Amino acid sequence: MTGPAADLAGGLDAALEYFQPERPADPEMRDSATLWVMDKSGRFALPRVTIDVVGGEWETPRLQLNFAAEGGKVMRVWSQGPGGLALDGDGRAMTRDAGALRFACLEPFRRWALEFDGTAMRTTTQAELEASQDAVPAALAFRLEAEMAAPPWLMGGLTPEAASRMLGGDASALMGGVRYEQLCRIRGTISYDGADHDVDATGMRVRRQGVRNMSSAMGHCQHSALFPSGRAFGAIVMARGPEGPETFNEAFLLQGDGRKVAARVARAPWMTRLGPGGEDVGLVLESEVGTIRIEGQALLSMFDHYNFEMAGTSVLHQGTARYVWDGEEAIGLIERCTLRSRLNGL
Repeated sequence: MTGPAADLAGGLDAALEYFQPERPADPEMRDSATLWVMDKSGRFALPRVTIDVVGGEWETPRLQLNFAAEGGKVMRVWSQGPGGLALDGDGRAMTRDAGALRFACLEPFRRWALEFDGTAMRTTTQAELEASQDAVPAALAFRLEAEMAAPPWLMGGLTPEAASRMLGGDASALMGGVRYEQLCRIRGTISYDGADHDVDATGMRVRRQGVRNMSSAMGHCQHSALFPSGRAFGAIVMARGPEGPETFNEAFLLQGDGRKVAARVARAPWMTRLGPGGEDVGLVLESEVGTIRIEGQALLSMFDHYNFEMAGTSVLHQGTARYVWDGEEAIGLIERCTLRSRLNGL
C-alpha cells in the first residue's frame, strides 16, 4: 500500500493535477494528460494514451491512443473533436473528455482513472514498419485505475545542469513547459478481439502544461520501468545536433528504500534502424551510487511515420521493453524518435 497522499506529491502543488478550466490567453498553450500502461505479462500495452488541449483549439481536444498486443497487433486513434470538462463541488476541473476517451483525477498525485469505449484503426507492426496506412476499424474498450507508486519526477528538477537546460535552452520548448512523470500500478479491464482481459500492469503518467515547440528536435530516447521490488528508473535524453551540447539529459534511480537518486544517461539505444522487436535497447546511467547498467530488449512496438509533430522529418517508435537491473526484470516503456536521415535504409 502507498502512504498518505502528501507523501506522493513530492512538494508539487495539487493545482498542477487539475485541468485548466478556461481557455488560456496564449493560443499555443497546452494542457495535457498521458498514461502509459504495460501489462506485467507482456501480452499487451497502451504505449501512450493522451488528451492534449491547445489554447487555439480549446473546444476540440486532440486524442492519441496507442494499443499493441502479442502477434504484432496494433491499434491507433489519432483524432480531434468535441470534448468537455467536469468540475467537482469545489469548482476544480477533475475530469476531461476527448471523444470516447476520459481522464479523471480521483486524488491528486495518488489515483487517476482512464476510460475508453470506441473504435480504433487496426493494423500490424509490420505494416507500420513499411509505412503503410492501410487499417481497418476495430472495437476497443478499457476501464483502468492507476495508483501512484512514487512521487513525481519533475523535468529539470534533479540536477543544476538539467534545471539550466530547462530554463535557458530549448529543453522547455521540447518538453512542453512544466512536465512531470509519475510511476504507477494499474488495474482494470480491457476488451479487444471480442474478449475481455484483466489488467495487472505498471504504468507511467505524465502531466504537461505549457507551450511545446518540437522544431529543433534531433531525436530522443525515453525509458521507464517499475520493478517488482519497488525499485525503478526513468530517463530522457535528447539527441545532439551537428554541433553543440545535448539539449537535455536527465534520469533517476528509485532505490528499494524509496530514495530517489539523480542520474544522467551515459549510453542510450539510439534508433538507427526500424525493427519489429527483439533488438537491444539497454542503457547505462551514471549517478552518485555508481554506474548502473540496465539491460533491455524491445518487445511490443509501434511506428508512426505520419501523425506526430515531427513526422515531416522523423519516425517515432513507441512500445514496451523487458528491462533487467541486477537480475531483476520488469516490462517498461520505450519511446524513441529519430530523424529519417539518421536511419539506415531510409
